[in-house]
Amino acid sequence: MTRYLQAVTFLSSFDRMLIAPLLPLVAADLGVPVAVAAAAATSYFVGYGVMQFGWGIVSDRIGRVATMRLSLVIAGLAACASALAPTLGALVLLRALTGAGFAAVVPGSLIYLGDTLDVRHRQRPLTDIMRAMAVGMALATVAAAAIAEVVDWRATFAVPGVLALAAAAAAVLPEPLPGPAPVRGASAAADPHAGPAPPSSPGRPTPVRSGAGRVREVVRSRWGPLVCAFVFVEGIVILGALPLLPAVLQEGGTSVVASGLVVAGYGAAMALWTPAVKSLVGRVPAHVLMAVGAVLGVAGNLLLVLTTEPWSVLLASVLLAGTWSFLHSTMQTWATEVVPQARAAMISLFATALFLGSAIGTAAGSALLGADRVGLFFGLSAAGLAILGAVVVPARRSQGG
Repeated sequence: MTRYLQAVTFLSSFDRMLIAPLLPLVAADLGVPVAVAAAAATSYFVGYGVMQFGWGIVSDRIGRVATMRLSLVIAGLAACASALAPTLGALVLLRALTGAGFAAVVPGSLIYLGDTLDVRHRQRPLTDIMRAMAVGMALATVAAAAIAEVVDWRATFAVPGVLALAAAAAAVLPEPLPGPAPVRGASAAADPHAGPAPPSSPGRPTPVRSGAGRVREVVRSRWGPLVCAFVFVEGIVILGALPLLPAVLQEGGTSVVASGLVVAGYGAAMALWTPAVKSLVGRVPAHVLMAVGAVLGVAGNLLLVLTTEPWSVLLASVLLAGTWSFLHSTMQTWATEVVPQARAAMISLFATALFLGSAIGTAAGSALLGADRVGLFFGLSAAGLAILGAVVVPARRSQGG
């Protein structure tokens, strides 16, 4: 069971990151500027973010395994069709559908573990899944660049598409028995970089049962909308930049493969930062971890303002991975606590805000890249992270974190 979930989460992370080194190649082949071709990355994040909440509703109605199989079929067909897209418009639409399909994989895997394993036995498989995701992110840009160099950029999209269809056919996991999934699996609808929080204990508020009721609970709460706003900004200033880094390198003369290898430092660094953060959780206040993450992100973006040589992009990728590990993982945990009676809805909305923010960040960054003002984008990102840190750190501290 766990190996299958590791495989599909690896595939989801791989597909999400693979477009980064391909943007200049797509632009050249389809006869559009790189800034315009970046719409294919933006649309993917939109589809991925919008469907975070939708797939949870579907899985409650047709079952966890059936939802996983359906989502993989949609993602696989759309990814394979992306390889045949005749125009940029078609590619943008198909990448949005691919993102919408893969959006179910990670939360679906976490929900499945929440439904089938006692809390005492979840940590090891959850850690294995997080590790598989980090490896997928690290390999995506390298493998995509290599396939594009040897074959063609279109073949790069087809590879995860074929694998997704194979994974759908191999989805023979037993369907979980009906149970208190809204509580035990609530935090499993988390974003792709953090594991679920502990399940509700008997002393916690009774969860709201209806989907609309859960959303209302989040919207009416004091902290739910604020935390979603925080992560929306985070998506703009962190995830929005990642798909553009290989294009920045390639415009400076770096080869496609070398640019993919440099940006792979982000995924590799994630695998190193994550255990360091875990070792500090419980010993260092949450607001301090957030402050460290914000400082790392500001430093990484300021470095990119000064220079976009391969060494600086590699170092910035490592620093941004640290930002994600310190700031985002801590914010993710905070999100699981603010509306405990509607945790599933809160985490789904949290993830949606994150990826919609990343779509806006990529769109804004690509526009500035096209205007040869990418330094301005990284400068604004540094300022945004500084402001975010200045707001979110005292806010978390005020809650005792």
